[in-house]
Amino acid sequence: MRIKKFVDEDMIRLMRRVREELGPEAIIVSTSQTEDGRSELVAAAETDEIEFSSGGETTIYAAAYSDNLIRERLAYHEADAAVQAHLLALCREEAATGRQKDDVRILTAVFNRLFSSCDLLDLSNPVKVFTGIQGSGKTTALVKTAVLAHHQGIGCTLVSADGVRAGANEQLKSLAAVLAADLHMAREPEQLAAVVAQANKNRLVLVDTPGINPFVESQRKRLAALLNAAGGEAVMTLDAGYNACDAGEAAALFAALGVSCLLPTKLDLCRRIGGVLTAAFKGGFRLGRASVSANMTNALSEFDGPSLARLLLA
Repeated sequence: MRIKKFVDEDMIRLMRRVREELGPEAIIVSTSQTEDGRSELVAAAETDEIEFSSGGETTIYAAAYSDNLIRERLAYHEADAAVQAHLLALCREEAATGRQKDDVRILTAVFNRLFSSCDLLDLSNPVKVFTGIQGSGKTTALVKTAVLAHHQGIGCTLVSADGVRAGANEQLKSLAAVLAADLHMAREPEQLAAVVAQANKNRLVLVDTPGINPFVESQRKRLAALLNAAGGEAVMTLDAGYNACDAGEAAALFAALGVSCLLPTKLDLCRRIGGVLTAAFKGGFRLGRASVSANMTNALSEFDGPSLARLLLA
């Protein structure tokens, strides 16, 4: 066997050199990056002789990257099979092109590529519409967002478009009194559009919508009308314990309605988060915050690519 190290500024040129010098049957043993930022690649080809070539120096090479740990963790968390396969392919690609063998760094890099950031407190786009499956913790997430904003000196206008659950409206009334926030009821799309148009642009406008069954078309249409009336940015809350298959299908339906952000809830109550990962992947959602406690005074935790990677590998 002949083993040779190649160093170049360009990975494509490196691959061409491997084929030219070792032939089309050569295999890649490892990739890395030199201190000066160049790409380093070790390749091997079957020959009748044993030869180590690295510019006149004999070198001991590390084993190629193995995705076994990430594969095991994805299986444990019961993510959708297609999502698992796609993520593993991206991890192997990142290991090769990013010159990495550390699983946390590899998975973090992949998630950073897949999931951009969603800032719930961004006043440049102040309208945040909270949507979700029935019982997903949607109103609680909205309340926690208002508390978080209050702690950072950001005023809020609360809008209830939920004409179904009286308890949710009472919860918002109590919060508005504590935070000195404006509170409006807008059960119809026309009313919601009017309230949003009149809201102070220097305050967050947090809109609570009815929880829906996303697999029922009439309920999706009702939510679509509210989303169109409110404008702004729509956030899907998702119970972290929801199974991956249903979570992925629901996420795709919410995304089709224009929902762009995912806010997992009840993360403290589950051990497997394959549903969250599958929903984020199939919905193409942005990530920003997550709810890890039912306590209203506990602010939302940051939830991004690095934190998702740590959760999966923990």
